[in-house]
Amino acid sequence: MIRLSCPAHAKVNLVLRVGPPRPDGFHEISSLLVPLDLADRVRVAVGVRPGPVTCRCPGHPDLDGPGNLAARAASSLRDRLGRPDRVDIRIEKRIPVVAGLGGGSADAAAVLRCLAQAWKVRDRRLLAEVALGVGSDVPFFLWSGPAWAGGRGERLRPVRLAPRHLVLLYPRDPALAIRAGDAYRWLDEDRGPAVPRRGKASARRPENDLMAPCVARRPSLRVLLGWLEDAGATAPIMSGSGPTTVGSYADLRSARAAARQLAGRRLGGAGVDVIVARSMARMRGAVPWRSPRSASSRSTRTS
Repeated sequence: MIRLSCPAHAKVNLVLRVGPPRPDGFHEISSLLVPLDLADRVRVAVGVRPGPVTCRCPGHPDLDGPGNLAARAASSLRDRLGRPDRVDIRIEKRIPVVAGLGGGSADAAAVLRCLAQAWKVRDRRLLAEVALGVGSDVPFFLWSGPAWAGGRGERLRPVRLAPRHLVLLYPRDPALAIRAGDAYRWLDEDRGPAVPRRGKASARRPENDLMAPCVARRPSLRVLLGWLEDAGATAPIMSGSGPTTVGSYADLRSARAAARQLAGRRLGGAGVDVIVARSMARMRGAVPWRSPRSASSRSTRTS
């Protein structure tokens, strides 16, 4: 049996511009995607005998089973390669779920990294096709670091960025959860067929086209943005389809001070996770299975 472990890094969208819907139902995007040191830990065991693909997420039974994007990625790659090998996946979640941070897509890409190493897959085009078939964000997580994404998210162009020190606010109230499909549909409803003409997007100007329609339907998100502003964040925005909001700080010390100021707050009758994270220049890949005690992330969280 081959046992591999891989971190599944979260991401933030520092820029997300959305075009009109395409005939296939997807949207053209222009997005600046940045990986974070906040990460799930994905472990994959590949058997030498035929068997099923299994997936478990301790503490999150709703994520167990074949519907998980990680399990779908394993099944898809297995089918493309014609391999019957048993694959057992275990995901230790640290990235909030349905948060706009790409946790499910990151887990799927981590599984593909592990299986590519286990099965000695060198065909990057095949891996990219499988990744895109699982989800629009998955190709980015097979990438190495920050990138501008076009198309559905599969056209990637590397970008060098100065380190970002961030504070993430994730409201745990289920009523504030936002599915990506809803966020894009709300944007289409609010702006109609016309897409405004704009200048070139820039890493220096955070923006997110999905933020306004999501805040209009989840007004409580304005509170999170206001908290970040009051705590000294630069241009706080919503990440992806939300509801996580993100504030940038000059250095780690400032970010930690803001996190202490924001700790313990509640929104909508539930707590708010306050997460300090740092951008990464390069995502880490798969390694042989290690003891759970050695798996850690540099991100810190308070609630």
